Amino acid sequence: MADFRKLRVMISSRCASTVRRGDSRVSMTVVRTRLKRELEAESLCGERLFEVWISDNAPDQSQGDLETAWEKSLEEVRKADIVLVLYTGEAGWAPARGLGVCHAEFQQAWNDGPARLKVVRIGDVGTAPKDAAELKRDQAFQAYFDDLNPTSPAASDVDAIVARSREALREAVAGLVKLGGREARKGRFAYGAPLDWSRLDFGHRKKAMEDALGGGLAEFGAVESSGGWLWPLGETSLLTICHGLPGGFGVAAAREMVGQPFLHDHLFLARALGEREAPAGPLHLVACLKGITESQAMRQLGFPDATIVAAPFGVYVSDPVQKIQMIFLANCRDLTTTRNALCRLAEWLNATGEAANLARRALGRRRVVQAILDVQGD
Repeated sequence: MADFRKLRVMISSRCASTVRRGDSRVSMTVVRTRLKRELEAESLCGERLFEVWISDNAPDQSQGDLETAWEKSLEEVRKADIVLVLYTGEAGWAPARGLGVCHAEFQQAWNDGPARLKVVRIGDVGTAPKDAAELKRDQAFQAYFDDLNPTSPAASDVDAIVARSREALREAVAGLVKLGGREARKGRFAYGAPLDWSRLDFGHRKKAMEDALGGGLAEFGAVESSGGWLWPLGETSLLTICHGLPGGFGVAAAREMVGQPFLHDHLFLARALGEREAPAGPLHLVACLKGITESQAMRQLGFPDATIVAAPFGVYVSDPVQKIQMIFLANCRDLTTTRNALCRLAEWLNATGEAANLARRALGRRRVVQAILDVQGD
């Protein structure tokens, strides 16, 4: 039997700040210590599940070696499977003119992958008087945090903090298991469904890829419309056009089957307008049989002056002037890998807050395309 490795949990927070416990107040060190004890007592099928790390903040600082303590904290963030941030709005101590350690830990965890970052917002926090440098670090952390605005429950006393933290850890474990399960189901491309798709000619493979995308969008609440899907993003109904690129991006015959579909946005929108109120968009969602680079996505757009982001699902392309948006999903070899890429896109949109930006740009694209339709009507 393989060795069982516990999940590493890193708890990031201020130590000296105080919170309510009944009629008295205790330091966050007491909360962190209780969380560590309770989490490490949890078991799964007879085995302890978590290994929890909390910093020995006071000894680190008393030794005067802040740089070493700083690097140790960031190393623990990188090693952790899950990072639990107990957010009080305080950036924490810092080496000379650096970010506060809590700010740096949060930033490291976010940049490494928001899926393993969980946050509990702490209210009614008691703090010691601070100098101007500490206040400036706190303001920088709060501005950074508010800009990202991660989804997070709130708590104001010890029992509530522990309860919300346990719920956040449970949600994180479930999410990571689902993500790992989807990755495991990918399998090899020379067997099963990927092999079946490889046997298809370009036309039938393109159709299979587009059907897989449509089925995946339906799982997110999208409704089929003429020539596309109406994908609900918040309050916005987004006209999403599915495309399949049935060969490698370097194969001209496959690439030309997708071309520059945004040149026909007025036709896509006109068909949708015949059925219902004007949706936002269009957005073009392209399933790519193999990988795709930023340079390849840029060439497909046709000009370099655009927002081009390489992400876990593939490449996201947005033109800030014409509001053209294309999303390329990489390695869509069969139904499972295509749905997996779409799920990773949805997770990225939610984790980064980019869903709201995508919807806003889609509303702008509708106005651009509507103007084209109005001119044609004249």
